[in-house]
Amino acid sequence: RRDSHLSEKIFNRIQENFPELKNRLTSSSILLSNVYASTGDVEKSSNIKNKLYKLGLKKTIGLSWTAINGRLFKFRAHDQSHPQSSEIYAEAEKISNELIEHGHQYDSSWITRPLKQDETVASVLCGHSERLAIAWNFCR
Repeated sequence: RRDSHLSEKIFNRIQENFPELKNRLTSSSILLSNVYASTGDVEKSSNIKNKLYKLGLKKTIGLSWTAINGRLFKFRAHDQSHPQSSEIYAEAEKISNELIEHGHQYDSSWITRPLKQDETVASVLCGHSERLAIAWNFCR
């Protein structure tokens, strides 16, 4: 269960105790916005995102790194830049199918935006950078 009030309290305490981080709290602001969106408080979510936009602040794209045979590989969400992307996505889908066979169910409440026409809950949640890095490790 997500508690937007607790999340807001924690965020406000961070802002109060670390004012020098004001411009570096973008990721935390996005997280709080997503908590609000996932609990149905779209107005608060939009207010946070509008405030960031007006301040000219953008979220930092999250990256996942993995090392294979001494080489570092980095991935971002829904990354298609790797020369073997099709192999990586096939492996990620294989892992996803195995999880589903064993009873896993994807929770759409973690998606805080409307799905695009060509998206599914699984495709959005399985395209995260850490999942791609894990799939790449299984490919090797």
